Amino acid sequence: MKKIQWMLIGIGCWRHCLLCERISFYLRGVFVLVMVSSNVLFAQDIPVQNPSLEGVPGQGKVPPPWRAKNTPDIQPGVLQITQPPSDGTTYIGLHSGPTWPEAIAQEAALVKGKMYTISFDLAYAPSYAFKACYGNLALYGGNRATDTIQRFWTSGIFYHTEWKRYTAVFKAAADYDYISFWADAAAPCDQSIYGSALLMDNLSATIREMPQVTLTATSTCKGESKGAVTATVKGVAVACTYLWSPGGQTTPSISGLAAGTYTLTVTHPNGTTATATATVKPMEVKSEVTTIPSPCYGDNENQILLTTTGGTPPYRYYFDGSTHSTYTPAFKKLHPGYYDVLVKDEAECKEQLNDIKVTEPALLRIASAKTHDISCSDTRDGSIALQVSGGTRPYAYQLEGTNWQSDSVWAQLEQGKYYYRVKDKNNCEVSGSSEIIRNERVCAVYIPNAFSPNGDGLNDVFRAKINDDIRDYKMMVYSRWGRPVFQSQDPAAGWDGRDLPTGTYMWVVTYIDSKQQARRQQGTILLIR
Repeated sequence: MKKIQWMLIGIGCWRHCLLCERISFYLRGVFVLVMVSSNVLFAQDIPVQNPSLEGVPGQGKVPPPWRAKNTPDIQPGVLQITQPPSDGTTYIGLHSGPTWPEAIAQEAALVKGKMYTISFDLAYAPSYAFKACYGNLALYGGNRATDTIQRFWTSGIFYHTEWKRYTAVFKAAADYDYISFWADAAAPCDQSIYGSALLMDNLSATIREMPQVTLTATSTCKGESKGAVTATVKGVAVACTYLWSPGGQTTPSISGLAAGTYTLTVTHPNGTTATATATVKPMEVKSEVTTIPSPCYGDNENQILLTTTGGTPPYRYYFDGSTHSTYTPAFKKLHPGYYDVLVKDEAECKEQLNDIKVTEPALLRIASAKTHDISCSDTRDGSIALQVSGGTRPYAYQLEGTNWQSDSVWAQLEQGKYYYRVKDKNNCEVSGSSEIIRNERVCAVYIPNAFSPNGDGLNDVFRAKINDDIRDYKMMVYSRWGRPVFQSQDPAAGWDGRDLPTGTYMWVVTYIDSKQQARRQQGTILLIR
C-alpha cells in the first residue's frame, strides 16, 4: 500500500515540494489540499531552471534564478572573454583562487541515497582578467546556496579552450536543498592568484535520477546450467527496463545459466542507464581418496576415506550404488575389491568416483627356511635362515626362548628342533619350525682331483667339500702357466671351467678352521671335457 502524503500548496509553494516546479496554483487567498503519493513525490527528475544560463552579460552577475558565490560573470564580453556560447546567447564565467572561490547554485531537492546525473559544456579560459593555470569544475550539495557539505563530482584539471561536453554522476549522502557549481582551485598556481578559470554553458534540462543496480549471482555445477543472477534496483521509484547480455532477457532475474559473465543494463524512463556485471562461477565437488588397508590379510578391516572440497557443503555420499546417503565420508570393514562412490553437495553438484581399489596386505608367510646342519663331530655351526614374504615390512624374528630381532638368521646352533615366529609392522604373525642335525664325521675340507663340465649333472663344478666350521675361505685356480682362471671367497661357489680346454690346473685353498687354525691346501685338478 502506497504511503499517502498530504501537502498544502498555495500561492507560494513549499520549497521542498518537487511538484511545485511543474504545477502552479493561483487561488487568491485559498490553500488547496493536495494528496500526492510518496512514489510520485520522489520519483521525478529535478528540473534545472535556466539551463542555458541566459541573462544580460555583465561583471559580477548571474542569470536568474541562479545564485552567486562571490563575483561570477555573465559572458561573453566581460574581462576580454569573447568565446561564443555553445547554446543560446550567454553563459557563465568563473575564476577562483584559494581565497576567492566563485560559484553559482540553484535549488534542487536532492534525496539521500539517490544517484543523479547532469551534463554541461565546459571550456578553459586561460586569460580571464588574470592568467589562470587550468580549468577545474567541482559540484557540491548543501542546504544553502554557498554550502559545500558534500563534494559530488569534479571534472579534474583540463586545458581545452573549445567547448566539450561533461557528464557528472553522483550519489547524495543526505537530503540537500541546493546544488552548486564551483571553479575549483585544485592545485597551486604560480602564474596567478586565480588557479582555475572556466566557462560553463548548456546544462541539461533536468538533474536526472539514475538506477543503482546490484547483482547477486548463484553459482552452477561445473558442466551444467543451473546458475542464476538476480538484480536489485535502488534509488528510483518508477519501473525501469532490463536487458541482459548475453541472452537478451528483459526480466529482473535470469536462471538456467552456464558458468560465465553476465551484464545487465537497466534503463530508467528518463533515459539514464546503469550497468552491472556478475559472474556465475562453476562449482566443482572434488574428493581426495585415501584407502587404508587391513592390518593383516583376511581381517576385512579395509577403509575408504574421502576428503571433499568445493561446491556447497555439507556433502552426501552414496556408497557402491546405494540409494541411501550418509554424511560421513568414511567407509570401513571392507573386503578387498573395487568400489564406487557418488558425492553430492547441497546444490546437487555431483562427483562420481569409480573403481576405488581396496587392497589388503598379502598373506604373511615363510617362503623358505634354509638350514645348515652341524658340519662335523667337533663343531657347533648349525644355522637357520628364513625368507619371508607378504605382510607389511619391516619384519621381526624370534627363535623360541630368545628376544625379537631384525635379522632373519640364527647361527651357532646345536642340534635339535627349533620353533620360530615372524611378525610384521602390524603385528601379524606366522610361525614355523626346523631341525638341525649333527654330522658325526671328521672335521676336514676335501678337494676333488677331477671334474667334467659337460652338462651331464655329474661333477660339473669344481668346489671344495667342507665338513668343518670354517671362515675366511678363499680358493684360487691357475693355469699351467700360472695365470689365474678362477677365484672365490664363497665356499658354496665353484669353478665351471668355462671356455677352458681339457688339462691340468693348479688350485690353492686357504681358510681358518673350527679350531681357529689357519690352513692352506693346494693341489691339481684335471678338467675333462
